[in-house]
Amino acid sequence: MNVERLIQKAQQGDARAFARLYDAYFERIFGFVRTRVSDLEDAKDLTATVFMRAWEALPSYDLRGVPFAAWLFRIARNAIIDEYRRTARGPQQVWEDDAQAVADPVSVEETVIAQCDAETVRRALEALTDEQAAVIVLRFLWDMPIAEVAEALGKSEGAVKAMQHRAVRMLAKHLAEQVDDEA
Repeated sequence: MNVERLIQKAQQGDARAFARLYDAYFERIFGFVRTRVSDLEDAKDLTATVFMRAWEALPSYDLRGVPFAAWLFRIARNAIIDEYRRTARGPQQVWEDDAQAVADPVSVEETVIAQCDAETVRRALEALTDEQAAVIVLRFLWDMPIAEVAEALGKSEGAVKAMQHRAVRMLAKHLAEQVDDEA
């Protein structure tokens, strides 16, 4: 799939081309929204809002500017912020059930260990600021390059590197504390 060609067609009003972009990016955008929104239905609604805003703004999207994925993540981040402002509630950290990601577990013990490890990481991530958590999710869960993360968050690359550095240090500290508490 040539993303640039699909974008060009969608910019000309081709709904099928936009549907293919939707299919290509839905899981990543929904996953990002879901990490910030506790209610599944709210996450679905916000994801739909992201793609509606993208469709409306697509004519002004510049192929030589921000990478398309970063552009979508920025729209998603702004939609989440708008939703929290609208409802006057703070963001909540919610992480998908990582146990489902375990492919063909050999035993129940491995599944339980994976769930415990995932829960430990989730608790440690909750200790980060929203921006630090977003950097960790985008950089390490979705393998986005620093430049794209910077575009998605509306920050400089240097700021993202600094946030990532602080976030990794904070994660290590909180994980160590959790291990000490469990011992």
